[in-house]
Amino acid sequence: MSGVFKKGRLGSAVAVGLLAATAAGGWSTATLAAQVPAQQRVQTFDIAGGSLTEVLSHFASAAGAAISFDARQTQGLHSPGLKGAFGVSEGFARILAGSGLQAVPQANGTYVLLPVATSGSALELGVTNVDGQTLGATTENSGSYTTGAVTIGKGEHSLKETPQSVTVMTRKLLDDQNLTTIDQVMEKTPGITVYDSTMGGKYFYSRGFRMSGQYQYDGVPLDMGNLYVQADSFSGDMAYYDRVEVLRGAAGMMKGAGGTAGGVNFVRKRGQAAAHTDITLSAGTWDNYRAQVDTGGPLNSTGTLRGRAVAAEQSRHYFIDDASRKDQVYYGALDADLNPDTTVGLGIAYEDVDANPCWGGLPRYRDRSDLNLSRSTCLDPSWNTWRSKRTTFFGDLRHQINDDWALKVAGVYSKNTQDIKYAFASGAVTPGVDTTGMLGSLYNYDQVDYGLDAYVDGRFEGFGQQHELVVGLNASRAKKDDFYSVAFLPQRQNVFNPDKHIPEPSDSYFIDNSSRGGPVNSVTKQKGVYSTLRLKLADPLTFVAGGRVSWYSSDTDYDFINTGTSQHASTTETGQVTPFAGLLLDLNENLTAYASYAEIFTPQGNYRSEDGSSLKPLVGQSYELGIKGAWFDGRLNSAFNLFRTIQKDQAQTDYNSSCPSSDGYCYVNAGKVRAQGFEAEISGEVIERLQLLAGYTYTQTKTLEDIDTSLDGAAFNTYVPRHMLRLWGDYALGGSLERFTLGAGVNAQSDNFRVSPSSNEKISQSGYAIWNGRIGYRIDDTWSVALNGNNLFDKRYYATIGTEAFGNYYGEPRNFMVSVKASF
Repeated sequence: MSGVFKKGRLGSAVAVGLLAATAAGGWSTATLAAQVPAQQRVQTFDIAGGSLTEVLSHFASAAGAAISFDARQTQGLHSPGLKGAFGVSEGFARILAGSGLQAVPQANGTYVLLPVATSGSALELGVTNVDGQTLGATTENSGSYTTGAVTIGKGEHSLKETPQSVTVMTRKLLDDQNLTTIDQVMEKTPGITVYDSTMGGKYFYSRGFRMSGQYQYDGVPLDMGNLYVQADSFSGDMAYYDRVEVLRGAAGMMKGAGGTAGGVNFVRKRGQAAAHTDITLSAGTWDNYRAQVDTGGPLNSTGTLRGRAVAAEQSRHYFIDDASRKDQVYYGALDADLNPDTTVGLGIAYEDVDANPCWGGLPRYRDRSDLNLSRSTCLDPSWNTWRSKRTTFFGDLRHQINDDWALKVAGVYSKNTQDIKYAFASGAVTPGVDTTGMLGSLYNYDQVDYGLDAYVDGRFEGFGQQHELVVGLNASRAKKDDFYSVAFLPQRQNVFNPDKHIPEPSDSYFIDNSSRGGPVNSVTKQKGVYSTLRLKLADPLTFVAGGRVSWYSSDTDYDFINTGTSQHASTTETGQVTPFAGLLLDLNENLTAYASYAEIFTPQGNYRSEDGSSLKPLVGQSYELGIKGAWFDGRLNSAFNLFRTIQKDQAQTDYNSSCPSSDGYCYVNAGKVRAQGFEAEISGEVIERLQLLAGYTYTQTKTLEDIDTSLDGAAFNTYVPRHMLRLWGDYALGGSLERFTLGAGVNAQSDNFRVSPSSNEKISQSGYAIWNGRIGYRIDDTWSVALNGNNLFDKRYYATIGTEAFGNYYGEPRNFMVSVKASF
């Protein structure tokens, strides 16, 4: 069934939906254009024959008409096309001739597709009404901050029908806020805390827990992220993605092994049904320049072969001294309709990052007080380098088996290489001495990921109700061949007068003086079968039951160059079951109450106890109770929920033991922690011309049990703030100022802190609010210009709190970026 399927307004015999990307038809088509002019104008058309869906799409775009219908109405139907001069109504009539369908004009100037009335039938056209466009899963060209359907849980379901917390960062939202990297997207996502890694990349936290590689690409799970080089982020440019779907809470149905924090699904752009090109040029503070071209359209006369190409290049410096970065992104995609029921998609992306980073953050005085350095201070040498290359291949097939059942098979291959060499200041500063040590690292990182996901999604009748069943399997493999070495440099760095010309050590220096490191080779494999059953128990009540059976294996070989020893670690989990259950109760047409329960497990067999045995997995349970709303045909969505997550059996270091591990200690299954709180979110068109995404999150974490009993009852994760607000709105002015749009938003949070490992005292950052804004102006139908400003009040704050030794990162000062865009 289409993700935009809707009943009610036209009576039980008629289903209304907007032409969009749907699972039912397998089509990837553009949202139709503006309303039909009140005065019918005759135009000349030359539209080739083909599937009825494609011909309708081309005609509606060319004629400036809007028509609403369910994609299943046109499934398998063809049209001879249209050539000649016609008015809109006559054009629709000729295209639909012999199809048994007719385009019926509405009072608001749009059209709706209905069956042709036969003898003895009666259509109540007088009550027919289409108030606005219904959204689908694809967010391009929707002009919306919300979506009509999400795909992170297999199939397509509206946000209101999804019994877990999901936020969708739509294409318009990404463009309006000028979000070009995964880090920037997650920083603006409700409920997500971003934390800088001293070794590059950033960690993402949700509901008090860290996201650990829970990534999907077009629904295919991979084990990317969660590694020491890239933390939870990577060189992921947003140029070729349609949207980012973020799930908060246990995501065991996604791929089995993972964390309780949630998961992220990146959905790429596809071949376009109508020719369109966007060219964007941007320039901003600190020599930040970006150029992007995005073009696509049909590649044959019938529109059954569609293409897409995206290229982006960015060169920038930072507010931090001497830090710079260059990005190159290239993407191509083809989508082909093999027949009316089968579509194949292929894609390839290449990303290249060449940077001179400033990593490690800033230290503090030994008493934990702030050094009060300039925000531009970098204590790294100028020879810091980071080179990352990633090539990713995408492929999928969607087949509509019949009116009720569909098959989707998708695969992803990704290869990432990174070469890194850097040093940063490490060590608390003694007043009057003003120097600190230098810690250097050398990395050579290679990882190859494979992923495959296949499932059947269908609907069936039973006991007078319609139900849904998803049955599928997926598998992933990650192979890592790394070398790393960490060593202290002989020089010291003056924090108030840093020396950028500290000599660059040879690679052999890192090896000869390594404090830790060596070759690391590992292979991680996951596979599983899953199923979800949505039972309609009654008209207002739906029960969702799901489960996954997972098989996991990981083998890792370590060679410790500092000790000359080696270690092999392996972990295997067989037939691990992760259940899911949810209940949805429709309170009325707009509101649905829900409750859900989900589990997750994280293998820890690579850790050894003192008796040599492997540790059992960390396990987690998520409980959620909430209410969701949808208004204006889904163009406005809201959600409120209470959540509680319990996580136990985490691997903890036993400092009273000795084992041949990287740190020399053994581990035990210990620890039980709880995170709980509530979330409130609203997304979409709040009032006419105002798009809004706003989310407030309250999170409380607590250690229930720990190997160190003095921590029992204390906060578990102190750098996830109790209170957090993410808000952004964009308003299109009317009247004589209708060419202008105004955007504004705030990222606000309460205080957070870390506990010093040496003194057991707090290092804090008080609460803050960072205001951002945007002014957009549409010059004409092709050209537009926008000015984005970030941290408008130039708030001085630490985005990440570290220790006395390192890891304190300032947030960006006030900065601006102007963008010029051509669309044609």
